[in-house]
Amino acid sequence: MRENGEFWLEALGGLALARGGAEVPLSARKARVLLGLLAAARRRTLPRARAAALLWEASDAAQARISLRQALAQIRRAGGAGWIEGDGDVLRLCGAVRTDLDAFSDALARNDPAEAARLYRGPFLDGLEAGDATGTDLGQAIHAERARLAGLARDAVMRSLDRAGEGPEAVPLAHQLLALDPLNEAAHRRLMQIDAARGMKGAALARFEALETALRRDLDVAPEAETRALHDRIRRGAPTVPPVAAVHVKQPAGTPPGDAYLLLGFETGREPAAKAFGDAAVAEGGRPDAAGPGELAFVFENIALRDVAQRALRLADVAGAGLSLGLVPAAGDGETPAQALVRARRIAAMAEGGEVLLATELASRLGLAAEPGARAVPLRPDAIRLRPAPPIIGREAELAQIDAAIAAAQGGNTSLAIHLSGEAGIGKSRLATEIRARCAAVGMVTTSAGFEAFSPGSHHIAQRLVAGLSVGPVPDPEAGPMERAVWSWLTGPDVGPEVELRMSALGPEEQRRRILDVLSDTLHRASAERGLLIVIEDCHWRPVGSGALILELLNRLAESPVVLLMTERPHPGSLDHRLAVRAQTGLTRIALAPLPETAARDLVRAFAPDFAAPEKAIAHARGHPLFLLRLLESGWREGALPTTVTELVQEQIERLPEAERAALRRAAILGAAFDPGDAAAVFPESVRLRPSGDLLHETEAGLAFGHDLVHRAIYETISPATREAWHARAAAHFRGRDPILWADHALQAADDAEAGHAACAATNAMFAARRFSAAYIYLEAGLARDGDPEASAELYSCRAGIRRVRGDMAGALEDYRTAHARAIRDETRAAMLCRQALVLHRLGRGEEADRALDAAEQIADAIGLTGRGRAEIHEQRGNRAFVRGDQAACMAHHRAALAAAEATGDPRGIARGHGGIGDAAYAAGHFVTACRHFGEAIDTAERAGLGLVREEYLFMRAFSQFFAAPGPYAHLLADIAVDSAIQCGAARTEMLAREIRAEMRLADGDVAGLEEDMAAVEALVAVQGESRFSRDVETLQAFLALRRGDLGAARARLAPLRPGAEEDAYVGGTILGLAVLCAADRAERDAALAAGLACIVRGSLSHSVIWFHACVLERAMQDGDRALAERHAAAMRALAAEEPCELATLYARAAELAFRPKLAQERAAHGAALRAARLSDIAEVMEKVAGRVPG
Repeated sequence: MRENGEFWLEALGGLALARGGAEVPLSARKARVLLGLLAAARRRTLPRARAAALLWEASDAAQARISLRQALAQIRRAGGAGWIEGDGDVLRLCGAVRTDLDAFSDALARNDPAEAARLYRGPFLDGLEAGDATGTDLGQAIHAERARLAGLARDAVMRSLDRAGEGPEAVPLAHQLLALDPLNEAAHRRLMQIDAARGMKGAALARFEALETALRRDLDVAPEAETRALHDRIRRGAPTVPPVAAVHVKQPAGTPPGDAYLLLGFETGREPAAKAFGDAAVAEGGRPDAAGPGELAFVFENIALRDVAQRALRLADVAGAGLSLGLVPAAGDGETPAQALVRARRIAAMAEGGEVLLATELASRLGLAAEPGARAVPLRPDAIRLRPAPPIIGREAELAQIDAAIAAAQGGNTSLAIHLSGEAGIGKSRLATEIRARCAAVGMVTTSAGFEAFSPGSHHIAQRLVAGLSVGPVPDPEAGPMERAVWSWLTGPDVGPEVELRMSALGPEEQRRRILDVLSDTLHRASAERGLLIVIEDCHWRPVGSGALILELLNRLAESPVVLLMTERPHPGSLDHRLAVRAQTGLTRIALAPLPETAARDLVRAFAPDFAAPEKAIAHARGHPLFLLRLLESGWREGALPTTVTELVQEQIERLPEAERAALRRAAILGAAFDPGDAAAVFPESVRLRPSGDLLHETEAGLAFGHDLVHRAIYETISPATREAWHARAAAHFRGRDPILWADHALQAADDAEAGHAACAATNAMFAARRFSAAYIYLEAGLARDGDPEASAELYSCRAGIRRVRGDMAGALEDYRTAHARAIRDETRAAMLCRQALVLHRLGRGEEADRALDAAEQIADAIGLTGRGRAEIHEQRGNRAFVRGDQAACMAHHRAALAAAEATGDPRGIARGHGGIGDAAYAAGHFVTACRHFGEAIDTAERAGLGLVREEYLFMRAFSQFFAAPGPYAHLLADIAVDSAIQCGAARTEMLAREIRAEMRLADGDVAGLEEDMAAVEALVAVQGESRFSRDVETLQAFLALRRGDLGAARARLAPLRPGAEEDAYVGGTILGLAVLCAADRAERDAALAAGLACIVRGSLSHSVIWFHACVLERAMQDGDRALAERHAAAMRALAAEEPCELATLYARAAELAFRPKLAQERAAHGAALRAARLSDIAEVMEKVAGRVPG
């Protein structure tokens, strides 16, 4: 043990524990692996479910949980408490535990590679992978972490070896590097140099021969040029490493590292040129510095690298064959000046006379590719030439067309859309830049934005358009609070809590409309004086929904002097088709074709006038300006060249070293953009990729191919069989990490079972995120594979869930039945029966639902089912009891469901358990309790990313709040529920949310809002197929007719609802209360009253009881029947006896005050309280009746 702290854990080279400096014996392998996994996930969280699934993959969830608890107990028994802490469903190492992985990462973070190399004792969890083949999740997890850490260690040892120079620690470091990477040529070269310096020339040459044999045998490549050059020098007896001389490079105060460069000339023994070289170097701005015998060193300070490179090339011409040159940073990251001199000396020693070699990090800054592991790259003149902006040639007709269209639009003071299309590199961006410059020159305001290939961008397109305005945006001085909030969001990098609150209160469609309102108004004002040009580039990469936003923005600016220029590659979903059909403005379409030969010749003369015989370049570029320019830049004149873009890309790739080409091909499997860490884990045998010109560039997320054509060209060179094998490796890496990437790769591999399971995971992820369209892509792809029956059953279940949420109950029932037929595990079959019961319940087929639940429970009892499966059965039993009005059974089943879910830590079951208890409490009239449990359900679902579970309880929380404490907050919750359901396309949830909001609006006297919701509900009921709530909807329509003053229509709506109302626990009380209110006379009134009381005695849900009493109170006030009013006011107060029910209390008091005309002041105050609670309807009834009651 290397640490004496209280808790110490080593995971590199095996696993060992110590407490207070004493070793802790822990023999249980799974417990040891668990500690190692937690150490590797130290800065993340490791859910209990994930740990259990990794370590006990062959067990079911319940048994895996038990095994996990046993492993935790084994750790506590062996080492005492304080190693692992739990936070709900998450495990982590305690804060007091230090690990060698922490120390290793800290050493790397503070740039101490020597300490990192020392700490790396061996592979991660070495020796603990027995029985965990790489095909298992655990084996894959260990393998990936092991590869990641080994790569970091290899880099650390390599840097330590560079820093060690020729010191005594160089030999053990070189051997350590070879242990990690047996074919690492840098380590072999260092040992060859040391052997030669010690006089063991034979050993050095033998090492080279062994290395050469291994490289050809294992990689089918020859040693690197640097290694061969060293071998030749040793064989000739030439010095390999001259003695180190002191060098002192002083940087001016405040000069950042990298602004000083060291150029060293190494005498070759031919044509001495030291004097001329020294004079020329001083004339070029170099400062002489100390160097060894036969060397000349000069430091160039505060000069750009490109300029230093140009000077170095001129000095190389002066030096001729007498000096070889090396150019390095004067003092690199972590280097001393002496080490910089040693490095420059080594690089110069590898160069030929008159040649300049660059340190690799400088080469990359000049756009030069370096071979993997190489220390230096030859400096070429073309690498330091600045690439000029391409001239506008061959596009005169397009420019004239655009100029004329803009002038016509400005003359008519109307807007214009210009759609500029063409292949990648054809010149769209260059033309757009020219148009913008021309518009700016005539005084037009301009703005521009674009879409990125691999991400939606860090800001909304609307924000980028406002930020890009060439004149500052001007706010609307008459804007209201919401418009000011949107303005702040559009224009400010950060928004305060008030703005966030206002924006979040808007539903998606309303938020989008408001953004468009403010954006179009802002752009209209910007265009007022001289017009406005909007440029939006790369529309082919636009995210979903952005095309509609652009089109609507254009239509809103139809009467403004605005020109919208869009660039886009041709593709089936191109915007120009939608613009032609739906745009309310002029449209100019321009498709950029390849340049004709005459224009291509003009381009050659303008760009490279000295280029002789360009005919072959022009012919092979085929009118593609970008590729023609690249050919001219490279000086290509002859040889086999591509005839297509793909082949041209392939030729660029073939110029790379073999190891880098192989790494690029493997990386292409991961997509057009990828994380280098993933590439290293999936393909640990590959060299580490670096940016390389147009082929690969850095992004915020990692690396990306320079163009999607580049990526496709590389990908298509891989044989189908190899693609399948490599996709399988990538799928294994992403399994358990990223369900979407897992599925993307597994669906392109050969293993049907793996593809099915991965498609399930991706579908569930998209389902939880409420992205149903994306979920369908994976779902259908998974169903197309003849894979594992259980995976197939889960996919059918997922599709049923989507259909259920969208309201297709018949389709959902069919899919659940298919899933039941496909399933082979009893647990799955029970779950599918349970979900069939849910759909049958919602279709009003209660007896069938009960039979399905009986069958599910029979299976569950036979196999001893616990956890989530048992919770689901209890949940559906509780739902059945809910509609029957059996409040005790409803509560008992939902409490049992919550207990079963909590026993296994299943967040979905816990959320639904709380939601079920909320339903039971709501049914009993305990609205405060219901609110609390609905809130718990929503919070649990949000934390677990269960978007659709959250949706199911938003509207019930709103309705419970309405009864417990009516007012604006309850209405806000209802608005949120409706908007959220619309956003995710949950038709059934939207219907229910609108229905409860309609009842709330009815109580508020908001007839217009009630009509809006009822129209939407009627449309949803017509298509979604669920009949259980049709009586609710008809009852609300009858109320609406009554509030419109059409008593006849209300009675007509009510008549078909009366039969069976006394037995309807769900809405019977409401129907009979409305019958009391609509009765033609007292006899009819009293008959309906008696039927309603009988319904309540039989057992009714709380809302039905409340609305019954509320209707009776209103009728009593209309009839002047004070005794009746007092009886039902008392009944309303009784409803609030156990828990607050402010709605019932407020209604009861309104009835009392209606019969006391002398309490005018108190009645006025209560009327204000009712309106503040958004209960205007009963307030008006109270005031109207009080005006008729004699004093």
